[in-house]
Amino acid sequence: MIAACTVISPNYLAFARVLAASYLEHHPGNRFFVLIVADLADRTLFAGEAFEPVLLSEIGLADLRGEAMKYDILELNTNVKPAFLRFLFSTQGLEQVVYLDPDICVYSPLEPVFAALTNGAAAVLTPHLTTPLADDFLPSEQDHLYNGTYNLGFVAFRRCPETDRMLAWWSERCLALGFSEGRTGLFVDQKWMNLAPGLFEGVAILREAGCNMAYWNLHERSLLAVETSPMVANANGPAVPLRFFHFSGIDPADESGLSRHTNRFTLAARPDLHQLFSDYRQLLRQHTDERLQALPYGFDRLSDGTAITRLARRIYAKHQPRWRGQDPFEAHGKFAGFARRQRLVAGKSAPAKSTWKEFDPRDRRVQAVHRALKLALRVLGPHRYELLMRYLAFISVLRNQSVFLDES
Repeated sequence: MIAACTVISPNYLAFARVLAASYLEHHPGNRFFVLIVADLADRTLFAGEAFEPVLLSEIGLADLRGEAMKYDILELNTNVKPAFLRFLFSTQGLEQVVYLDPDICVYSPLEPVFAALTNGAAAVLTPHLTTPLADDFLPSEQDHLYNGTYNLGFVAFRRCPETDRMLAWWSERCLALGFSEGRTGLFVDQKWMNLAPGLFEGVAILREAGCNMAYWNLHERSLLAVETSPMVANANGPAVPLRFFHFSGIDPADESGLSRHTNRFTLAARPDLHQLFSDYRQLLRQHTDERLQALPYGFDRLSDGTAITRLARRIYAKHQPRWRGQDPFEAHGKFAGFARRQRLVAGKSAPAKSTWKEFDPRDRRVQAVHRALKLALRVLGPHRYELLMRYLAFISVLRNQSVFLDES
């Protein structure tokens, strides 16, 4: 028995519906499972779907609410992936399982994937790049070193002892250290798979251009218009069928956008992609269900509605044994009381996401920091200033800021 699966929170339901329908269209007789990552207990909410729903509470996490406190929504969705795959193998009698990110659409049978598994591969991965990059656009080769060699929006496994070992190892690493934390070399579930080809036998690297076409490899791949199904022209060989396209970073409402994660190409500059993106956005609109997509995630607030900050999550993760056996989301519980005393949480409005790239160098506060750094260099000298920078790099990792907290 062969199956495919994905992981979503309710807000991504339309994506999962499009993916499931596209996969099952090209793989009749297969099954498709969707893990719903949310604080939900009623699976019948998703009755009648083309896919088979699985609730987060069903996959056997030892400390579900602790993991949900440690990680934000992106981290939790990615870090439960190997546990979900282990659950499917152990409960559904499956021989081969393909994982696909929800923002993927399948355009032809995944024959190269299943051929690799049938021929003995324990796992199949696709690299972000198969030809070098030689420009100044994003993402760069350095970005891929930062985020991971292989794109874990796709991975496939065959039932065998080596797969059991690999999934157990991967799940343990994700649940313990699945942070999106570039300063420490971590990036959720994806970065760990850099190690897999060296640690485990039978890890196949699938380089076919029709598999996992996405913004990060558009410099080496383009679509050819054909009457039946799309073909991919590429720098490494003859044209091949488009197996699946990964619409990572797409904004469904922005008809002109390609991906928020790249500036190498725009949709206007890639006429070969116009129809593909237009059709995909139309599919998302057709599969939108505002009622179900508005279901609360449930792990972003304490029980009284107080918004949980990333700082609170990181401090909890660093000292999780201290609150083991307690519900960290309980507003009157020990962790919530600790978080309020230490001012790790404040109010019911979630802060907007931001990165260092959004800081304005002309902002007076930023300029004040720069002046303080210049003064520190003059006072400390270059060698002690370098030590200060190393300490600041350490303390800038939120998990390491527990040094300031009262541990009594």
